[in-house]
Parts: sequence; structure tokens; C-alpha cells
Amino acid sequence: MAEAENKYRVKVEQLKLLSRHTPFMLSTTSVVGSIVVYALWGRIEQSVLLGWLLSIYLLSAIRFIDWIWLWTNPVGKNNITARIIWLTGYSAMSGCIWGSAGLFFLSPEDTDAALLISMTLPAMVAGSTASLSVLLPAYFAFAIPTLLLIAYRLLTFDNRVFVAAGVLTLLFLVANLIFGRNINRSIVESIKLRFENIGLLENFRQQKYRADAARKKAEHANIAKSKFLAAASHDLRQPLHTLSLFVDVLKESKSDRERASLFPRIDLSLEALRKLFDALLDLSRLDAKVVKPEISHFDSTELLESLMMEFKQAAGKKNLYIKIHAAAAIVISDRLLLERVLRNLLSNAIRYTDSGGILLSTRLRGDTVLLQVWDSGIGIPKQSQQEVFVEFQQLHNAHRDRTEGLGLGLALVQRLCLLLRHPLELRSQPGRGSVFSIRVPSGSASLSVDKRSTIRAHGGDFNGRSILVIDDECGVLDAMQALLSKWGCEVVIAESLDDAVAELNKRQITPDLVLSDLRLRDGATGIEAIEGVRHQFGDSIPGVLITGDTEPSRIKIAKESGYELLQKPLRPAHLRAVIQHYYSDTET
Repeated sequence: MAEAENKYRVKVEQLKLLSRHTPFMLSTTSVVGSIVVYALWGRIEQSVLLGWLLSIYLLSAIRFIDWIWLWTNPVGKNNITARIIWLTGYSAMSGCIWGSAGLFFLSPEDTDAALLISMTLPAMVAGSTASLSVLLPAYFAFAIPTLLLIAYRLLTFDNRVFVAAGVLTLLFLVANLIFGRNINRSIVESIKLRFENIGLLENFRQQKYRADAARKKAEHANIAKSKFLAAASHDLRQPLHTLSLFVDVLKESKSDRERASLFPRIDLSLEALRKLFDALLDLSRLDAKVVKPEISHFDSTELLESLMMEFKQAAGKKNLYIKIHAAAAIVISDRLLLERVLRNLLSNAIRYTDSGGILLSTRLRGDTVLLQVWDSGIGIPKQSQQEVFVEFQQLHNAHRDRTEGLGLGLALVQRLCLLLRHPLELRSQPGRGSVFSIRVPSGSASLSVDKRSTIRAHGGDFNGRSILVIDDECGVLDAMQALLSKWGCEVVIAESLDDAVAELNKRQITPDLVLSDLRLRDGATGIEAIEGVRHQFGDSIPGVLITGDTEPSRIKIAKESGYELLQKPLRPAHLRAVIQHYYSDTET
């Protein structure tokens, strides 16, 4: 396909070059023809001369009109072959007219006329080589009849000089044909080379454009990263600063009542930290592409109803209503991820709505279902609607008030929708509210499965179950030992795999569960530690990785290990539920 296209482009260029030479060739032909007739006037019958000259003028006029038509009607792929045939035909007619001069005007009795014709016709062929050989068929069509007819006429004379002149004319014809072919090859190669140079230049321009685009993208990414880190640093420092102050106050407190009043405020700071770390973890997991959707068919109305009940109290605190207007619809998605998307949108809607309320709706659109979250909030200006999906970007929270959120919710919404391949749309008017729409494929009721799962923290203790905790931070080990011991666990703590094996052998304990930090000292990993313990004490021992790392590549490696991954800071209730889950498995 590419070769055919190149051939076409070369032919077009050849026709363009020939077209540039056409006016000069036509004028030269007419002038030379007129001179020949003038020189032979009185030597040849006048009617024959005039008829011959008229045929030259007529053909030149037709070709000139055709040349004008060519400029107004460019050559295309559908007519280029016909165009070449027509030009070759014109050249053949011109060659026959000029060759007829040698056939009819050359006579052995008139040596002057013979000399004129013998010089003029080869000169015409030689002169046309440079211009007409651009299109080789046209050149051959002109040169062959022009010189072949005069050569034939010279060879018919009973005169050695004329016969020799005929042979020389034939040799001259062959030489010119070869010369014309070589010129044609050079022209074609130069055209191809020009196209190659143009192609190389275009490739260079494209590469430069891509390089510039990549550089600008990298610059924007660096700027965005700097802003991201600055915002994250600010939001991390604020609750940490608050915690440090409360801890100092707690140290100085004299009464139990004063200490008790500090705990709720400490919990608020810890909750702010947890939310920020959870959001950062979610972004890292999505960047690392370790989140794999579990697609199923489920009832979207039931999902919206559960979310409405979850947010009803938060809406009531601001005197907002929250309603559902939902058509019965089964959707195909990952229930938990879609629930997180809607939960973030609802949280955002309540945060930025001061009067009115929020509406959850489903609308059937062909083979898709439109899940929408409407609010009567402050709205978003059109020029700022893309900014709300940028990490830590909050249009109405310039002072970074943590009670107004972290600025990560809509960034997560956009990434989760991209992961689920659910188109996300935003319509908003300042002062009138916003509507976020998610287009989800519709499913089948017969395939609908309720995959809701709840994690419950069971009461009571763990009846002396043994747990091995591996972490290179002494503070973490002390805290974990205190917490797990309070739950009735027999706890073994260690800073490395070697320490863990030595302690287990010393106490003659086989652990029921291994909890290990992902990154340990000296480049060791929790994956290696868990596998080392399993190798020493039994392959059936379950293991759980715990990490505060948000590096996408490390999270991906941890996920691919097959061990469950928990993120710091870890809520005790969540940790307890995880331990209960593994103990329930061993009991069954």
C-alpha cells in the first residue's frame, strides 16, 4: 500500500515537471516549424508546407488548451493513468508530424533541404531530451517516429552518403533513447530522495513535537507533584502538630476529668490522619494498578438506599434532605468500588450544600444506567470544573480547613471511574448546584448476586491464640504487644526473621498468624519474613503484611505476593476483624 502511494506521488511530480516545460516546448516547436517552412518555401509544394505547419500549430494549440485544463483540474489517483496516456499520445502525434518532414521534404536532388531536415530533426530530439524525458513514454513516443522516419527515408536513397547518414541517425536515436532513460532515472531518484528528505524532516518535526510535549508534560507533572507534596505535607503536619500539643497537655494534666476531656480531641486528630493516609493509599493503589475490579450484576436501587441511610444523619445535621428517585435497575460493576465512588460524591455534596438537599437517582438510557448525585449547593464555575478532579484542589477551601475535607475525594472518583470504565460527567451552575453522572452498563436480574459483606469485630478474647509480630520499630512492637495481649493473644515480637525464629524456638511456639511490616531492616521484606516462618514452622500458617508505604511499585509487589495487605495507621477494630477472619478459617 505504501509502495503504491509512493509510485503515485512520483508520477504526480513527473507530470508537474513536464507541465512546467510545456509552454516552452510548444512555443519552440511552433517557431522551429515556421523557420523550416520559411527555409523550404519555393523548394516544396506550398500546400504541403502549409498543411504540415498548420498541423504543428493545431497540435500546439490543443496541447496548450490541455495544459490550461490541467492547472484547473489537478491530477488524481483515478485519472493519472489516463493523463499519462494522453500526454504520450500527444508526443506520438508530434513525433509523426516532425518525422513526416523527413519522409516528404527530404530529396537527394535538393542537398540544401536534405541538410536542413537532417540537422533539424535530430536537434529537435536532442533538445527535447532534457525536458520530455521526465515522462519516459512521452519522450520515446516523440523521438522514435521523428528519427525513424527520416532514417528510413535516408536509407532508401541510392547514395552512400545518405545511407551513412541514415545509419548514423539510427545510432543517434538509440543513444538518445538510452540517454533519455538515464535522465529519467535520475529525475525519479531525485524525486524519491526529496520525498524521503521531506519524510525525515516530518519525522524529525513529529519527534520534536512529541519530545516537547513530553517535556511539558513532565514539567507539569513536576509542578503538580510539588503542589501535591506541599498540600500533603501541610495536611499531615496539622494533625501531628495538634497531637503533639495534646500529648504535652496530657502529660501535664493532674486530674482524670481533664485527661478524659482530651481523648475526644486526640481521636479527631487521629481520625484526620487516618483519612489522609487512607486517601493517599487509595491513590497509590490506583497508580500501581493493583486494584482489580470484581465485576458482578447487582441491584443499584438497593445500593442507593443503603447509602441514603448512611448519610441521612450527616445531612440532617445541616438541615438538608436526602432523597432517592430511582428506577429499578440491575447494573454491572464492582459493587464496592462503585459504592466508594458514590460515597465520595455524597460526602462532597453534603459538604458544599448549605440549603435544600441531595437527590440520588437512576435513569435508564438504552443498555446503560445513569447513576446521578444531585445537590443544591454552591456549584462550580465552568472554567474550574476540571480543577476539582486534581489532588488537594479545593475551590472553596483556600485555608486548608480539614473539616472541609482533604481535596482527594473527586480525584479518587475520577480514577475509580476510569478503572471501572464508567464515563463520568459533571454539570454545574454557581449558586444552583451540581450533578455528577456515572454511566454504568445495565445487567441481568437473573445474574444478580448480593455480594455485600460486612466486617464485624467480635467480642471476647482469642483464647490464647499465638501471633507473631515482626517490625523493625520498637515502638510499634510494644504497642502491638500491648493491644494483642489485651485481646487474649499470646504475642511473640521480633525485629527480623532470625529473631523471630530464635524466639519461637526458644518458647517452643508455632504461631497461628504472622503479622509483618512490609519493609524491614537491611533491605529485608515482610514477604521474605513470612515465607521464612512458614518454611520453618509450617506452610499452612497465614501471613498478613502491614505497611505505611504508599510507593505504587512496592504496593504492587505486596499485592502480587498473595498475602493480605493492611495499611498504617491501622484501626484496632479493623485489625481485630482481620485476626478474627483468619481464626474463623482455621476453626472451619
